[in-house]
Amino acid sequence: MALGLRQLRYFIAIADAGVLSRAAEALNVAQSALSHHVAALETELGVKLLERRPRGIALTAAGRRLYEHASAVLSALGKAEEDVRTYNEAAAGPVCIGLSHTAISMVALDVMKAVRTKSPGVHLTVVEALSPALIERVFSGTVDLALAYNPPKDARLDVELLGEEDLYLVGHPSLIGRSSVPVAFSAIPQRSVLGLAPMPASRAIIQTQVLRNQIIPSDTLEVDSLSALRMALEAGLGCAILARASVLADLAAGKYHARRIVDPTLTRALALVSLADRPRTKALLEVRKTMIEVVRSAVSTGRWPAKGNGRQTKRAAI
Repeated sequence: MALGLRQLRYFIAIADAGVLSRAAEALNVAQSALSHHVAALETELGVKLLERRPRGIALTAAGRRLYEHASAVLSALGKAEEDVRTYNEAAAGPVCIGLSHTAISMVALDVMKAVRTKSPGVHLTVVEALSPALIERVFSGTVDLALAYNPPKDARLDVELLGEEDLYLVGHPSLIGRSSVPVAFSAIPQRSVLGLAPMPASRAIIQTQVLRNQIIPSDTLEVDSLSALRMALEAGLGCAILARASVLADLAAGKYHARRIVDPTLTRALALVSLADRPRTKALLEVRKTMIEVVRSAVSTGRWPAKGNGRQTKRAAI
C-alpha cells in the first residue's frame, strides 16, 4: 500500500480522536475499515504506530514521527491549494507567524500593522510561545515563520540571523545586589535562578550546555511563563537570566534590577526561522520581508536592545 494523502488524513484523524470509534464517526468510515487501514499501514512501514489501551489509543514513537510528517504534508498541501487558487499580482492567502514572548512585546504590533498596510490580502495568524515550541511548530508545518532564539543546527531549517542580545542577571536588589557593575557568571546565586527548566526552554536562553549545567536552579519554584516570571522577580522569589528586552518596561519602572553577566559574557541569537524545503508562497515571502524590516528597524533605532546582524539567510546558521 503506497502512502497517500488519504492514508495520512485517516492517520491524523485517528491520532487526534484518540479513539477509533470517534475517528470513524468523524470520517464517516466504518470502524473495521479504519482498523484494517492502521494494520495495513503498520505492515507497509514495518513499525508499530499505535498502542491499544483500555480507554483508547496512543501513538508510539514511530507514530509520533509519522504524525509530524503527515501534519507537515497536509499543511503544505493546504497552503499550496490556497496559494494557487488565490494567485494574482498581490500577495494573498494565509500565513502563520510564531513570536517568542520577547518578540511579542517588541515588534508584534508593528508587524501586524505593517502586514495589514503592505499586504492587505494576507490572512495573518500570530502565535506566541517559547522558542523551542515555536521551532517544533515550524517543523510540523503549523507555523510558517518564527522569530525565535538560538535555533538548533538542522539542515531542514532556513535561519536568518537578525540580532544578538546580551544576557543579564535580573532580580530584586536583595538577591543580586544594587550595583550596576556586571556580575561574573560564577557569582550567580545558586538555587535562586528561575526559568531554567525544562532543558528545551533553557536552551533558548543559554546556548552552551556546559554553562547551563553549572547553574543550580531553584529547587522550590520552576517558572515557564514570562508573565509569572515577572511577578516572581518583582516579589523577590528568585532571579532569572534574561535579555533586557524581555523585561524592559519592568526595569524602566524600577520593579527589579539587572546586571550584565560577564566572565563569560552570555548572549542569545535572534533569528527568523522557516523550513528550508517548503515552497514559499507570495504571501509568505511578503510577510517574511516585512518581519525582517520591522525587526531590523527596532534594533537599529534602539527600541529593541540588541546588536544587529546584517548577514543574509543561512541554512542552519547557528
